[in-house]
Amino acid sequence: MDDQSPQHSPALPAALPRLDLERRGDAPRRVAPVVLRTDALLNGLRTHTCPQCGMNPTTGLVKRTWQYVPRWVYIGLLFNIIILLIMYMAGRRVVKGELTLCADCDAADKRARTLQSVSAVGLFAFPAILGIPLGMLIGPEAGIFGACAGLVSGIVGMVVAHKRTKPDAIRCTLIDKKAGILTLSASETFRQVLASEAPEALAE
Repeated sequence: MDDQSPQHSPALPAALPRLDLERRGDAPRRVAPVVLRTDALLNGLRTHTCPQCGMNPTTGLVKRTWQYVPRWVYIGLLFNIIILLIMYMAGRRVVKGELTLCADCDAADKRARTLQSVSAVGLFAFPAILGIPLGMLIGPEAGIFGACAGLVSGIVGMVVAHKRTKPDAIRCTLIDKKAGILTLSASETFRQVLASEAPEALAE
């Protein structure tokens, strides 16, 4: 009697999971703070798993510049742009470092940071774009009104841009150079991956 049992094909290796950042749908990435040692970023923060998505393998070190600006700097908005720029340059803190990400998270982070930077430029550009032409064509009062309307538009645009790109951006929320620490707002998996693969980078 012939053997009628089905023949099974050899099992194929399971593919590594990939996170499609463009199709997260109704499950947006949640963010959480993570406190890092600054020297870990300066020396190159290396992990095998992308900390931002917590799923994909990393594709190598990527360079990043993180900037922290204290909130008191924005008091300069009550005066004029020159005062704001002086306070900005005096108060900001910058750290340049490297970390490993997957290609998807690297691209999403770059895109989010670019949109946030463009929205910040609009905060200064909109008052000039609306205020100067109205002032020249109608008069000083119209120019002041246009500048105020432009400022409000710039603030709204910056808030909206930051809110929509927050899940993808790896943002800096604090730099303490004396303590040698840096706090990032990143995916909630960020700390979990570092705790497993690079615990020496954590400062908490």
